[in-house]
Amino acid sequence: MKRHSTGKKFHRIKGIKKADLNAIISETPKQIEEFIESLSSQGSLIKKVKYAYFQTKNGLKFPGFIATEPIVPNDTLVTLPRETLLTTLQAFESPLKPMFLEYPQFFSPQFHSQWEYHQILAFLLYEYQRGTDSKWYYMIVNFPRDVDYAVFWNTQELESLKDENIIKSARKKYIGLLVTFQTLRYIADKFPNLYKPGIVTMENAIWIHTSIVTRCFGGQGLKYVTMVPFCELFNHECADVCYDLEQQDQSTRYNYEFMTKKLVQGQENDDELSITSSENSQFSEDDMSDSEFVTGEYDQYQEFNFDKFSENSIINFEENIKSFFKKNQSVKSDELIKMRKEFNIRLNIQQDVFQLAIDCKAYLFQTIDFGDNFSIFFLGQIFQQLDQLIQQFFSLERSSYQARAEIQQIKIDCNLYKNFWYSFQNEVLKRPIQQKYNVFAQKIVRKPERPIFSMEQILSQPVDRSCDYYTQAFQKETFKNLLMRTRDPFEKGAQVYFCYSRLSNRIMLLKYGMSLEYNKYDSTFLRVEFLKYIKNKVGIWIVHRFKLNKLKRFKLKHIVPPYELIVFCKLIYWNTNVHSVNTIFNIQDLQLERQALSLALEILIEQNSKFKETIEELEQLLLEKSLGYHQYFAVIYRLERLRIYRRNIHLINISIIVIDKLMKGVPYEKAIERTEFDLDFYETNRYILRKYFDQIRGALYQQK
Repeated sequence: MKRHSTGKKFHRIKGIKKADLNAIISETPKQIEEFIESLSSQGSLIKKVKYAYFQTKNGLKFPGFIATEPIVPNDTLVTLPRETLLTTLQAFESPLKPMFLEYPQFFSPQFHSQWEYHQILAFLLYEYQRGTDSKWYYMIVNFPRDVDYAVFWNTQELESLKDENIIKSARKKYIGLLVTFQTLRYIADKFPNLYKPGIVTMENAIWIHTSIVTRCFGGQGLKYVTMVPFCELFNHECADVCYDLEQQDQSTRYNYEFMTKKLVQGQENDDELSITSSENSQFSEDDMSDSEFVTGEYDQYQEFNFDKFSENSIINFEENIKSFFKKNQSVKSDELIKMRKEFNIRLNIQQDVFQLAIDCKAYLFQTIDFGDNFSIFFLGQIFQQLDQLIQQFFSLERSSYQARAEIQQIKIDCNLYKNFWYSFQNEVLKRPIQQKYNVFAQKIVRKPERPIFSMEQILSQPVDRSCDYYTQAFQKETFKNLLMRTRDPFEKGAQVYFCYSRLSNRIMLLKYGMSLEYNKYDSTFLRVEFLKYIKNKVGIWIVHRFKLNKLKRFKLKHIVPPYELIVFCKLIYWNTNVHSVNTIFNIQDLQLERQALSLALEILIEQNSKFKETIEELEQLLLEKSLGYHQYFAVIYRLERLRIYRRNIHLINISIIVIDKLMKGVPYEKAIERTEFDLDFYETNRYILRKYFDQIRGALYQQK
């Protein structure tokens, strides 16, 4: 089945690892050739790849590496001695060290999260002015001046993405970078002995900063942000090519069995790369905040006020006693004492039961993230159930024993929900969450946005001159060589890629200025106004009381069904009096599942209808010769968003057809046969839906 995974299907569509007949192999540019010769003289080895040019669908040319002979798994394509790599530590131990020590507010980890980038930027500007005297001369002169990323796109180019959230993020980052460049220039002016006039300019800073951001390595054994010569020229694709560190004893992180795919450590899904090439390259852009919070109050629900109830009960009791004594003056004091005692006992029991209900609500608030994408529906129903139970108990429709027993059952259901919720987050959504931690951002109204500090704010932070801000940040690296290795084979004449990480097109645009067609790690967000689906007043009250987000935001992907959206839709129809908690996260009631799928389909189709372009129109637009690089990647971004929506709509339609057939008695193997929504993706769709269909089949047998 793995040969039918989304990744394998996309590779076949794009011809990854196959010879590229449109590649242009010409003489390697002189500066690149000199760069290679310089690296070779320092002990570097480059095998089976050569500099070449490739073309987009509309003929735009871009450089990369082509296989000069067949490449097989476990091949080492590049070997670079540690001394050829530029790290933050080398920048710190340079002649710029006094400047770094003088301004820790800008250059140290205690003050600034981007301190490594600041140090390397300052260092490369310093080395740039040294020309051929610099050890890093060939690296610097090969930094392209015609490459940028979405942060530096103009307004028209950004608007061509047709995504307000990515535009907002790009503009915010641009403002932050302007502050960075202004601050660096101010500091550099304080050290005229280090920088020549005209070196620390906005133009030079943007040029070198862009090369740092788009070419640096980090994570996977590297202790610092690292510039890796030559390897930075590999283009990104979802191919299993990675870097590895060879130690002094020749040992490496990955052994032969792993590199030849005879052993895949912990790999369960073929659509997850076995190697994450740049662990530190996944930033928060992929979950960029676009929150719009509920405002105002909701006055159609009032919490039960036991203190007021108790006060009124006492007043009523006293009035009743007075009235009773007027009519029955012969009543003895012992009887009065007995009546008061019985009243107090009853009031105490009522208080105890009420407190049990309050404790149950408190437990929910403390253990369940009601700001997630669906728990508000569960919370609303449980609160409503508790409110009704208290009302029935106080109106004598429920005994104390019955009320306590029902509250205990509700607690059991809440605990079950919590356990299923954690399992769903960890095992299905792959969001590792530990139960012992209870950090739910939505519970504190809104998360404050990280402000962009001005230069004055950055440099005015108080500094303790007796404090060492740097020593703990640096550890010497001891590996011998950095290796670029492959687990994938490549034909002779194929473009050889390096997987930077599992990157969505959003992150690629914001970090590298590019996007990929048929990117199996791409995703898009579906935003749903959910208040209209809440059927009880207490649920709406909770949303207003805690000022939750107006929208529920679901991440749609190529490689998995929209599980979270399905659970959201299921909870809209879920009823505490009809369904068990198990049915929320597991398929046990096919009718409930069918209702959820139908609503999910309705929501997806409604959102998809808001896009004014079609997949076919954008596919044709990619062939337009008039498109520049920015416009080309913007079209891909919009195209892939539509493809993800189409994929998810088709997956839901297929699931509905399968459930309908099964409920009519069609055998399972016949029910999952090809449908009109499979198109050329029948095997891939069945691979994606295999776990979901297994649950459906299990539910069918349980019902029988």
